[in-house]
Amino acid sequence: MLLKTGCHPATEAIVQAPSQPQLTALIKQRFDHLPRQVRQVAAFVLDHPHEVAVLSMREQARLAEVPPSTMTRFAKALDLEGYDAVRDVFKASLRARGNEFGSRAQGLVELHQRIGEAALAADMVHKAQSQVASLADGEAMAAIVRASRLLSSAREIYCLGLRGSFPVAFQFAHVCEFFARNVTLVDGAGESGIMKIMHQPSSRDVALICSMAPHSRRAMAIATHLERAGVKLVVITDSASSPMARIATEAIVVPSKGPSFFDTLLPAFLVAEILAALMAATARIDIKSQIADTEKKLWGVGEWWGTQADEAVALEPRARSRKSSTDKGR
Repeated sequence: MLLKTGCHPATEAIVQAPSQPQLTALIKQRFDHLPRQVRQVAAFVLDHPHEVAVLSMREQARLAEVPPSTMTRFAKALDLEGYDAVRDVFKASLRARGNEFGSRAQGLVELHQRIGEAALAADMVHKAQSQVASLADGEAMAAIVRASRLLSSAREIYCLGLRGSFPVAFQFAHVCEFFARNVTLVDGAGESGIMKIMHQPSSRDVALICSMAPHSRRAMAIATHLERAGVKLVVITDSASSPMARIATEAIVVPSKGPSFFDTLLPAFLVAEILAALMAATARIDIKSQIADTEKKLWGVGEWWGTQADEAVALEPRARSRKSSTDKGR
């Protein structure tokens, strides 16, 4: 696939298949000169690169609210043969990101060979320190404070993170459940929590979502369902242009790249813990009594190891109804 040369005086000729950044730059250059409906397609492509790569042309036309023929007109305006050529560019970019871990693994091995184990470990520590410190910047911290206010005012809080992002959602839910009674963890195992968000979402609810590249298709589907139901989305993600960030009420962008082949969750974990701490600090309840009651019950059922497990009062059994007591007597 080639971009034709010499077709637009304001644009340098590209004589080979363009990369996504090159094609994006070309779209921006020509945007103001495009017909109105074609501009709608251009805006859709710039705003939804992931969807361009994975959805059919007809589905994209529906989302962009134009006839399918306009998608072809858009491609022609970029000197491409058809819209499939546009999709190919975005598909190639998505595949390249999908292979990123493998290429970074080779870089990790080479780095180890150059500097040794101790230096490699120290490099990871220093990188983590700088990433954590970046969260104290004005923009990131302002987003965290705004997100905590959304969560504190929620009727229900749904916590979602699939695949590698799940531990962050779990940690937030686990900590909040010590003092909050309106937190639901959407766990992939056994579809826990799924039916609740399918049937009961409200505009008074907030979802805390962690999603890092490559983003889970299923997590995106659930987030889109919640957003369409009016649920406010607080998203912890690694890019302001990620598909989750684009539909978020509040997006908290955290760094994730490090010396290793895998992306780090350390900054995301810290954000989740800060949000839980801010919720506890601003709660309009007796936070000390709530947490003490939760701890007492955990000791009571023998959840934790220690002498208190033997001394604590067990959970009180659920009170029997008068009818069931009468039935028993019969």
